[in-house]
Amino acid sequence: MPEPTGDGEPEAQDPDAVPAEAPDPVEELERTRESYLRLAADFENFKRRRAQEAQEQARYGAAGLLRAILPVLDNLERALSHIPEDAADGLAEGLRLTVRQLEEALRSEGVERIPAVGEPFDPRLHEAVATVPGQPTGQVVSEYLPGYRLHDRVVRAAQVAVGGGATAGGDQRASGDAAEAVGPGEELFEAESG
Repeated sequence: MPEPTGDGEPEAQDPDAVPAEAPDPVEELERTRESYLRLAADFENFKRRRAQEAQEQARYGAAGLLRAILPVLDNLERALSHIPEDAADGLAEGLRLTVRQLEEALRSEGVERIPAVGEPFDPRLHEAVATVPGQPTGQVVSEYLPGYRLHDRVVRAAQVAVGGGATAGGDQRASGDAAEAVGPGEELFEAESG
């Protein structure tokens, strides 16, 4: 900054004077160009990431609603399981129709039930809550709560009983059909979240 003269006005600078460290215009241009290219690449990455997030939101955005609806479907199916197959009254027919329509609506949105009974245990799809001695080891032998996936993501793992093979010494416990419940925090396997 120029020093003020005695009368309060700054001293004029010599227009021909070159500052001691003048930047090279070519280097400055190259730095600006590199900065621009980095910024352009960052912006392209940002656009690609936002497009991918929007696509995932459109595809999986209903997962929260699905988690809220699944217990309702479970309760409707439980109620339906207590109605005799041959019951033809209005309530029984209405309940069957409601369950069928809800299942069809979920299926049309990409929701599918995860196969469980008879399948090999898969911790990505199943949550083991009990073992059944005398059944093939690692085989799902019963389902307590169905699991569902939305497109390719597991929304809720199926809660299942898994075969535990023969007990120690080769003898089997009281009944091969009796499931030994696993206490809280003692899961045989932990289902992976997707």
